[in-house]
Formats: sequence, structure tokens, C-alpha cells
Amino acid sequence: MEEQKPKSIRTIGLIVSIFSGFIIFSNGMGALAYTIIGLGENQNRQIEKSEFNLIKFLFENYISMCLIMVTIGVMFLVGGLNIRKYKMWANKLLTYLSIFLIAIIWTLMIAMSSMTAGQNDMEIFSFAAIFTALFCSTPIGLLIWFLNKQKIKKHFA
Repeated sequence: MEEQKPKSIRTIGLIVSIFSGFIIFSNGMGALAYTIIGLGENQNRQIEKSEFNLIKFLFENYISMCLIMVTIGVMFLVGGLNIRKYKMWANKLLTYLSIFLIAIIWTLMIAMSSMTAGQNDMEIFSFAAIFTALFCSTPIGLLIWFLNKQKIKKHFA
């Protein structure tokens, strides 16, 4: 008698697919709006090495950042759809992408927090950036934990 596979795996796959659709749509529309409005046309692209600023760099490369996020979203969509089919490669894909996404979130939030360090009346922004990183990375961390539990992992082929 074959062991029945838990429906929670299919539910997680559906949730991941839905949220990846949001990532694809929001970043695709952001890149489109940025292009249509023409915000990046008049920016000076020269960055001195001694004054490198991560946030300024990201805004200067906004279209590239959006396209990278769309690519990540598409990979999450493929992984989410195949998690529903209990594919082990999809489990690994989502795990590695999730780790990468957590690293991106924390890097950006720490960069934002460090930019405001030492400035008057900006302490709340530093705490908000760290809180945002915790808030955004918690569900992603729970996804990693769920997909790698022995009880769940044994159902993937």
C-alpha cells in the first residue's frame, strides 16, 4: 500500500506560485513604468570608488534589478508548480533561491540601515529596515524549514 502524500506540500506549491506571480507582475510593471516615465535618462553614471553607495547604485541600475527579480520570480513559479508534483529538484531549487533571496533582503536592509546610522532623527528608519528584513525573511525561512523537514522531504522523488 502506497503512503499518501500530504496535501500541505501541494498547498505550499500553490502559495509559492501565487507569490511568485506577484513578484513577476510588480517588478515587471515597475521596470515598464520606470522606462515609460524615463526616470533613468538623465542620471550621471559615474560613481567614484571612494564614495560607493549601494542604494544609489541600485537606483541607477533599476531596470536591471527589476529584471533580476522577474527572473527570480519566474524560477520561483517553476519551482512552485513542480513542488506540487513532488519533484526533488524543485525542492532544492526553492531552497537555494530562498537562501539567495534572504541574503538579498538582509544585504539591502543592512545597507539602508547603515546609511542612516549616526544621523539625527533617523534611528527609527534603521529599526524599520531591520524589522522589514525580519518580516520579509521569516516566511521565506519557514519555507526552507518546511521543505527540508525529513517528514516532508521523503515524499519527493
